[in-house]
Amino acid sequence: MSTPVPDAPAALTEASRRVAIYGGAFDPPHLAHVFTLTWLLQRTDLDEIWLLPAAAHAFGKRLTPFEDRVGMLAAIVAALGSTRLHICTIEHEVTLSGRTYDTLEALQARHPRHQFRLVIGADNLSEAHRWHRFEDLVARWSVIALGRPGHEASLARFAQAPWCTAGPTLPEISSTRLRAALGGGTGDPEAQAWLPGVCQPWIDRLYRQPAPAGPRVWILGAGRLGRTLAAALRAGGVPVAGLWNRSPRAEATAVGPLPASLEADVWVLAVSDPAIGALAQRLAEHPSLPAVALHCAGRLDATVLGALAARGVAVGSLHPLQALGDDPGALRGTWCAVEGDEAACIQATALVRAMGGLPVSLPAGGKVAWHAAAVLSANFVAVLTAGALELLASLGIAEADGRALLNPLQRGTLARLAQHPAAEALTGPFARGDWAAVAAHVQVLAERAPNFLECYQSLARTTARWLQWSPAVVQALENALQAP
Repeated sequence: MSTPVPDAPAALTEASRRVAIYGGAFDPPHLAHVFTLTWLLQRTDLDEIWLLPAAAHAFGKRLTPFEDRVGMLAAIVAALGSTRLHICTIEHEVTLSGRTYDTLEALQARHPRHQFRLVIGADNLSEAHRWHRFEDLVARWSVIALGRPGHEASLARFAQAPWCTAGPTLPEISSTRLRAALGGGTGDPEAQAWLPGVCQPWIDRLYRQPAPAGPRVWILGAGRLGRTLAAALRAGGVPVAGLWNRSPRAEATAVGPLPASLEADVWVLAVSDPAIGALAQRLAEHPSLPAVALHCAGRLDATVLGALAARGVAVGSLHPLQALGDDPGALRGTWCAVEGDEAACIQATALVRAMGGLPVSLPAGGKVAWHAAAVLSANFVAVLTAGALELLASLGIAEADGRALLNPLQRGTLARLAQHPAAEALTGPFARGDWAAVAAHVQVLAERAPNFLECYQSLARTTARWLQWSPAVVQALENALQAP
């Protein structure tokens, strides 16, 4: 499929133009890219918009052939029908490093009279520290930064910089998600709705693959986890043979005693941790054993399925690092621990990918550390929030209002943690050594939320050890922590 490519930017003798450079892999392009072009065309401070497809990925990822990506962009440009849109193929014409600074420098040398502006997403601002010569780049060329969900803090951080112009927030779609959906990885119809119709011939030829026949799965346990797994696997094209539960559940296809037939390639035990071993013992006597059995506990490893392993079943575990509700899409983008026998890990990894998750292979004996990390980072947040709400309640602030007050603060911390090491993300009195504030906190906790005083003191001391404060600073902290 070929589409005429719009005329390339003119030669060195051209008049000065104000040009927005919108670069990316465009593998494939999607409607958020089209929206960006439409929005840029409305701006009166731009004479032209140049689409700059990458010849190679900056981190070495394999890309669809350059000519095909240019062809899709050309089809989009033709459909938009603007003479202000061009495709710039400089990265394919000359040998460049793939770094944005070097590409812009080459463009400026080729078009010295042009005023270039770089168009990027706020997710790139979150990784500004990883860019080659970022400070030099923004000193020479201004930036139009488009919002991306989850990167609001980064955009807010840079929005007031003289080189930055903030644009609208783009929808939560990406080429990565599209490729996964088209390749049979997630079967994600919501993602596929973002494909431009004019690109369909390339999409069908380059990306769309028949979904592989997934393994048949029986899920043992129809609670929240089992229901979410069943919905996610079905959405990913994996046949779910049945959903069994020991007590009545509307969603279950079998209830009570184990069905006479549990024929499947994989059994997934989605019951509570204490019940896994006993259920494995019962299943080991079943006449239709699978090739693989997995459980979904966070702390336990494959050995809890020892009764099945003794019958020749490959055993392993698959644990999503996510607090699950009733959203069948909750596992999309979720990191999932995989461990156990090699054959079990292969199947578990395939299931994770089918659900749109991200598999993490753990070493033998690693599940407890994995689970403890999850508890430290997430579970105790609920406990600490309860203490904060108790303090706010003492001020007459209702719990719902208190959550509304605290959640933006918590999201801001998470945004900083996404961009910086934990030590650099720390803020507040412990970051600036404000011992008077700490002493005041201790006093008010003792008066208004005494159940959380010891927690505050313990975390403060842990902070000192973690940051390796000097003995003098530790003593100053200890003086502040003494309860009145």
